[in-house]
Amino acid sequence: MVIFNKYRITDIKKFKRFMFISILFISILVFASCATFNAYSKDIPQYDYIEISKGDTLWSIASNYADNKEIRQVIYEISKVNNIKNASIYPGNIIKIPLSR
Repeated sequence: MVIFNKYRITDIKKFKRFMFISILFISILVFASCATFNAYSKDIPQYDYIEISKGDTLWSIASNYADNKEIRQVIYEISKVNNIKNASIYPGNIIKIPLSR
């Protein structure tokens, strides 16, 4: 068997084994890269954890994390993540703040 008019294959079994292992290796490499891409996607929410101090309010905390977002929307997100119903927070509580992407 001759490939590209340049290489002559003398042992067909070795050639087939080499091709099988090559294709298997490439398939595993592609599968691993796809699995890694899905594992590190940006769909995973990220949070910052803070401890409430005396005098802190949801409004003051949200204003520090609002960036370009509406403060009321940030307060809603904080309340939803921490299951806060009536905007009551107390010193010593630890709440998580969703970080914007």
